[in-house]
Amino acid sequence: MAARSPPIHLRRSENHMSNVIRLPKLIREAEVRAQSFDEAANTIDVVFTTGATGRRVSWVDGEFDEELVVNKKSVRLDRLNNGAPFLDTHSKWSLSDVLGSVVRGSARIDGSLGIAKVLLSRAADVADRVAKIKEGVVSNISVGYRIHAVEKKERAGQTPLHRVIDWEPWEISAVPIPFDAGAQIRATSNEDETFACRIISDPADVCELVRIRMRMAAAQHGLAS
Repeated sequence: MAARSPPIHLRRSENHMSNVIRLPKLIREAEVRAQSFDEAANTIDVVFTTGATGRRVSWVDGEFDEELVVNKKSVRLDRLNNGAPFLDTHSKWSLSDVLGSVVRGSARIDGSLGIAKVLLSRAADVADRVAKIKEGVVSNISVGYRIHAVEKKERAGQTPLHRVIDWEPWEISAVPIPFDAGAQIRATSNEDETFACRIISDPADVCELVRIRMRMAAAQHGLAS
């Protein structure tokens, strides 16, 4: 018996169609605000997102442009405002990788910017790394985030656009080299490292995908014209 094509699970949402896939945590470049170090409080101010569009590549979608939508409705700030960690290059394996934490209640959306205040650790085992941040030697910041919902839009003659309309920053990291927007953290096969994401597409794009799947199924059964 010929193999069946995998089913497509779709839900209609207003004028769009949606389905759910699983994605790993992603990262984006951010920045430390110049001259923001407060010696008395031992804090720095960071811009964790500007909403800029960045190029990405995935095994599923190929090359596409990802736009992080920045407004109070689209960005979930609960994790940051509950004291999310400030890490050394997104490392999560040791407490010595924790360079500080987001000051509770400090994360906010200001226009098209996501802003937070970070309390730096005074612990001896991270003093050398924290000192480089205070001095401005290390000024590159990257944000790790989870995507909850994305709108996919095909553009004639252009790279497809994925508008991330619901996302959640999980942590902020100091990094030696700014993040390349065309890359992403690759998860292991452990399902705990991936998260459900709702995909919203134009009905025309979804209908074309369904037609392609139907033709493939017909061909497998020898019914194609």
